[in-house]
Amino acid sequence: MTDVERTDLNRLRDIIRSAQQSGDQYPVDPKARVAVGSEGEIYTGDAPTGRPLSKVQHGTFAARVRGREVEDLQWAAQHMPRNTRFIDHRDARGWCYSFRSQMGRPYTMFAYFDGMSYQVKLVEPRLEGLLGVHSSHLFANGKLCLSQHGGSGQPSLEEAYSKSVLWATGMDVVLAGYPFPFSVNNEVEYDL
Repeated sequence: MTDVERTDLNRLRDIIRSAQQSGDQYPVDPKARVAVGSEGEIYTGDAPTGRPLSKVQHGTFAARVRGREVEDLQWAAQHMPRNTRFIDHRDARGWCYSFRSQMGRPYTMFAYFDGMSYQVKLVEPRLEGLLGVHSSHLFANGKLCLSQHGGSGQPSLEEAYSKSVLWATGMDVVLAGYPFPFSVNNEVEYDL
């Protein structure tokens, strides 16, 4: 593509946004259309003839919440603490929740789906790096080690949430000076 053929990005933005605002996914007016060439060229308005072109659907780029997320949102509303908030941010997408452990210590956690499993990060109290990973089941980045498999996550939001609550009580025991009580990996520390 030569410099003369380069698309004016401001014009491209205006065409697409105008179509989205009017709900016109395939504009009839040739000046309001966008097409793409076989080598990734973008054309606005009248496109050159004699080249293979693909018409562009001008609708909004958007992801709809479906399937797993809908089920998770419904489950979280019924089963997680009342203070649970779904965070939908470009850097974080998941559930932030706070609770008191069985020993009364406040914890704030963030559960999220990483594409393979559900992970949980400890938000408060800040404990990462204070204890060894093996003895605390807490990685240096604040992620809880919730299983011995793969990415240390759980297969569902329910299991990640419930295991994080169990982990918090185990952490209370560790903070009191004893080995983590809920893992056979820590049995040696109990001299069993």
